[in-house]
Amino acid sequence: MKKNGIRNQIRQHETFFKLMRSFLIMLVLPLTLVLVNYCYSYRLLREENLNYQDAVLQQVQLAVDGRLQGLQLHALDLTNDATLNEALSSRLAEREDVNYQLWQTSNHLTYYAASAGNLCETLIYSRYYDCLISGTYTDHRASNSLITRVGSKEMNALVLEQLQNARAYCKFELLETETGESQFLLLHTVPLWSTGQAPYGTICLQIKPEALFTGILGEDGQDGLVCLLAPNGHPAAWFGNSALVDDIPEADLSAEAFQKLDGLSHTVSHRDSAISGWRYLSIQPEHTMVHKLDRAKNLSLLMLVFILTAGTAIGLWLTHRNYEPLRQLMEEMSRQSVLLKTSPDSAAGEYNLIERSMKKMYSSMSALEDTIKEEMPRIQESVLMQLLRNAVTDYDAFQNTLQSVGILLPYQFYRVALIRRQEADMDQEQKVLSLMIIKRYTAQLVPTDLVYAFVAVDDDSLILLLNGCGGAFDSHTREILDRVSSELRGLGQMLWISASQVCTGIESVSRVYYSVTQAHFMTPEGGVYYLPEAEGACAVDKVLEGLAAQLQNYIATGSESSALDLLHRTLDAEIRQKQAALYEAQAFCIGVLNIIAGAYRLEDQNVLNVNGQPPLKQLFLTQSISEMEELLSAVIRNVCAYIQENQQTPAAQLTGRMLDYIKQNYADVDLTLTSVADHFNLTSSYLSAFFKNNVGKTFLNYLTNLRMERAKELMRTTNDSIRDISEKVGYASANTFTRAFKNYEHITPSQYQESCRDDIS
Repeated sequence: MKKNGIRNQIRQHETFFKLMRSFLIMLVLPLTLVLVNYCYSYRLLREENLNYQDAVLQQVQLAVDGRLQGLQLHALDLTNDATLNEALSSRLAEREDVNYQLWQTSNHLTYYAASAGNLCETLIYSRYYDCLISGTYTDHRASNSLITRVGSKEMNALVLEQLQNARAYCKFELLETETGESQFLLLHTVPLWSTGQAPYGTICLQIKPEALFTGILGEDGQDGLVCLLAPNGHPAAWFGNSALVDDIPEADLSAEAFQKLDGLSHTVSHRDSAISGWRYLSIQPEHTMVHKLDRAKNLSLLMLVFILTAGTAIGLWLTHRNYEPLRQLMEEMSRQSVLLKTSPDSAAGEYNLIERSMKKMYSSMSALEDTIKEEMPRIQESVLMQLLRNAVTDYDAFQNTLQSVGILLPYQFYRVALIRRQEADMDQEQKVLSLMIIKRYTAQLVPTDLVYAFVAVDDDSLILLLNGCGGAFDSHTREILDRVSSELRGLGQMLWISASQVCTGIESVSRVYYSVTQAHFMTPEGGVYYLPEAEGACAVDKVLEGLAAQLQNYIATGSESSALDLLHRTLDAEIRQKQAALYEAQAFCIGVLNIIAGAYRLEDQNVLNVNGQPPLKQLFLTQSISEMEELLSAVIRNVCAYIQENQQTPAAQLTGRMLDYIKQNYADVDLTLTSVADHFNLTSSYLSAFFKNNVGKTFLNYLTNLRMERAKELMRTTNDSIRDISEKVGYASANTFTRAFKNYEHITPSQYQESCRDDIS
């Protein structure tokens, strides 16, 4: 009895402490949730802050790179200018002739002011005359007087050294002196040194660093700093808080996205420029919400510590006060419980019952694990069968599926072998045992440097998929299959093995699987039959090899008609006439898409899309060769149009926009040279010279010709009066139109209209 009393007291104290632990856990749980939520929110805010700054830097990079590449095109336009080349390459003996020619060259440079904008000052250095020319001045003996244009003596020496460099092709240079003075230049030799001609001049664009970032960030980037770094890591241009310029080396050398600079946390982002060797660096203050969240976390922790302390004290007081009624209740329950009347150590004791329940649960889990292990081979075979039957559209996602079921195919070379067992009078159990023997002996013969997998086709056939790398893959797999055939023949297993040629890439597995299933190899003695290349693999790869160079050349030059004609001829000769299977046609079209995508560097990959969808995704939905041909033709047209548009010079692009604007507004009475110049932000004199040089006609002649041809068309096809026609083609009165028409056609509008009616009658 005494022992039972002591045991009951121990149980009562244990119950008391269990209650206290439960109470404390209930208090600690909110604290844990707050800490977890804080950590998650803090990490999320930092990631979003970094993503936002990266996106802003990307926009800055695209905009500034566009301006720098525009300056390169400006330099190339200057290179191709016949007037400048003639002036720089000629050698005049008379001093007066030289001065006059250089003065004309300086005036000619003013025509290029609009294309360069306010980004730079355009200079040309003449080697023959040692003269520096701009749109506003000409400096003779530039090697001595250049100091008045570019800065100090030290900078003068550096600039002169670059101007006399005979090998510069649209080359950006950041020149720096020991005193901290810098110049951002773009240099281009005239003519280009690679042509073999002696250089007679150098184009020098003095880039204005403050203008590169103008109008890109606005007021949003004032607190931080965005800068363009030269290949040596020094800043060539920047925008924002100049106090952070001294921190650029420290921020650039560290790989951390969040750094402490001048005692404050900043976000640091890097991005490469499209100009080789140049980079962008962004230093921005960390988001203020991060600091607010940190203060809220500290306040929450203080409040929870206070609540935890007070709650613990109150819990102890309440537990001591109310424990006696609880103890009496537990004793009464103990007396009335049939389960606890027995000894705790007996078979009916509660702890023994719990232990037996746990054992049963463990047994059930083990049985479930065994079931999964038994079913896993069938699951793996089912997944591999999708690959063999060409039911896969996304091979990256399919590789993840293979890994999740325990299949690794990490190498690039594949060989598919169909193993047929001699049909015999066997029951189902004997057939299963026979296939198990084949699998076991084959697995023993495969070396560790190869990966293999089995798929059961039917009761008498197996597919063996071999995966490996290296030049010896073909010979190794042949040796393995030959040994499998000979050794299993010694065990009484007569096998016929049809093996494909080695194929490259998981995408080609379904094709070679189809070839081995169509092979008919059943000799009396069994053995291994290696499909020749014509059967084992479609000649798609060879066709693509022969097609690639010519198609890439057509695409890279924007020759749409030639590329389409080559595609149609190849499809007819190699796919339609040879009656290739649908999967072979799809493989050919995938290869053509790869050739198109690699023929030209596309800044925007959406150019390849057809009707807003990626072409590869649409290709797997096609059901005929004609649908595939239409899809590829649309992709070629999109890419060639993109290339033709982007290969135009800035002058050609401006000319095209001007002509389109005039064609759309020729009926406007107020359309004049001045109104067009205002629309394109040019001066009237510049537009007049530009229009004559690039269109071949004066502005007035072009507009008059356009209006007259439209008026003649209206006279031929309508019964409108001369007054109505004059209004439709942009003349304020019929009399003005009549005079202009007579000067153009040498007859009056009425006479022309009458002659058109006579021709119709």
